[in-house]
Amino acid sequence: MKAIVLDDRRNVLGEGPTATGLKNELITWVDLYGKKVRSRHLITGAITEYETAEDVGFAIPRKSGGEIIGTANGPLLRDVDGTLHELPTREDADGYKASQVVRWNDAKVSPQGDLFLGTMAYDFKTNAGALYQMRGDGKHMRRLFGDVTISNGLDWSVDGKIMYYIDTPLRRVDIFDVEEREIKNRHTLMTFPESMGMPDGMCVDANDNLWVAFWMGYAVRCFDGRTGALLEEVSCPAPRITSCVFGGENLDQLIITSASEDTDLKEYPEAGLIFVASPGARGQKTTLFGA
Repeated sequence: MKAIVLDDRRNVLGEGPTATGLKNELITWVDLYGKKVRSRHLITGAITEYETAEDVGFAIPRKSGGEIIGTANGPLLRDVDGTLHELPTREDADGYKASQVVRWNDAKVSPQGDLFLGTMAYDFKTNAGALYQMRGDGKHMRRLFGDVTISNGLDWSVDGKIMYYIDTPLRRVDIFDVEEREIKNRHTLMTFPESMGMPDGMCVDANDNLWVAFWMGYAVRCFDGRTGALLEEVSCPAPRITSCVFGGENLDQLIITSASEDTDLKEYPEAGLIFVASPGARGQKTTLFGA
């Protein structure tokens, strides 16, 4: 199955797509190094974008409107009118300043309403990152664990009892048991061969199957969330595929982000664009942030 172009605005590093609205029709994503938050309406085709002062790892819509944005030294709450509000930072959670320069990377809101957000070092230093958890009221953030290199894709099973997690260089998906707001009993579900590329962002569909985007893998691949068996592959016209989300009224359109950085645009002229495919699966709704 092949994906086609949905939005032709080129992103340096497109990441973190979400789907909101009454018909899951508003697709929002970030151009991380382009310092932009962009959106496209699936029905009308209307597009928007705004710039951020720093690199921005994620932009997740809020219940009250606006977004929580993962600027490099944030996160911040952004109101609809653009007003910014400070939130607890990594320094608040850690009790110390990071020994190397890190930034926020992938993030997602859990079924319980908490934001899980991870970091990575700009120089890709091994084990310099961590995973954090912010309560849905935005008033408290804690560090869950460190020794992470590139904190990337995460999502939850339909019943909310399992959290799936990717630290990209490990080339695997780990799973945690979820008990209320706690995660525990980390173990590996599946490991990917080098031939697939590097696992990046992901989402979980309504059947608890995992859709994983592969950096230098030219594809999003679907795996059984229980056995890890490969079920489907959506090929993309770009090598650096970064993340995905299901959108549309029936949540059956797979929206895929990509990057153009370090890519020969003569060979891959669609690198960095946003793609869409209809793989015959249905996803889960994007969970909004509460604060």
